[in-house]
Amino acid sequence: MTPINEEQSLNLSIYRLVMRDTAAAKKAISYVGGDALKLELFTDGYTLATGETGVVARTEKAIQIATEAYALFQ
Repeated sequence: MTPINEEQSLNLSIYRLVMRDTAAAKKAISYVGGDALKLELFTDGYTLATGETGVVARTEKAIQIATEAYALFQ
């Protein structure tokens, strides 16, 4: 059996976070791009975006929140 590498592990975490919605996971994985800091910020944003209806809308809001927060680290 082939072990899971770090990028696959990050992507799996995202997939599970967005309740296995493949459209939402694709958007989130594209945003995170294997960056652990972006994953942390996305996760925080996803937790805050509870007012959004639907997983894809919540994911898009989380990406917006994470993008704004990421600028603080540049």
